Amino acid sequence: PLKTKGFILDIGGGGEGIIGKLNGSQVVAIDTSERELAETRNEALKVVMDATDLKFLPESFDVCTAFFSLMYIPKSKHSKVFEEAHRVLKDHGQFLLWDVRIPRTEKKHRQAIMPLQVQLPDGKVGTGYGVKWQTQDINHFKKLAKEHKFTVVDEWSKGETLHLKMLKER
Repeated sequence: PLKTKGFILDIGGGGEGIIGKLNGSQVVAIDTSERELAETRNEALKVVMDATDLKFLPESFDVCTAFFSLMYIPKSKHSKVFEEAHRVLKDHGQFLLWDVRIPRTEKKHRQAIMPLQVQLPDGKVGTGYGVKWQTQDINHFKKLAKEHKFTVVDEWSKGETLHLKMLKER
């Protein structure tokens, strides 16, 4: 589980609901798809909401997560997601992002498909993600972090998977 005493906002928390499985009732899972939230089996509070227009008061959350969800949001809206995450996080709150690298290509790809295995305390979850092809990499997200006053305190890439741990600056 993520270690925090407060609440966690999970952007795109429908589907497998990994963050909700880890932290249960500490999590407020948002997704634009009611169907995705309905099929999630965990103790998180589930709310249909757009990450580019969060209906929460400023500084409401200690942690914000985006677990393989920004790839489903048009790249042109990523900046607004970072802006909203910054607004709803408490001072020095954490923004944890896991996503995939989708490389530039000369070919006319329509979809990027990524399999994923997640090891949880009570077993493995296997899934796959299929999204419209839109180039993105760790530098794209690091640039957004800087623009929206987040400090990157940890980062890693493994294969096509990437992760950033960011802290909200004042």
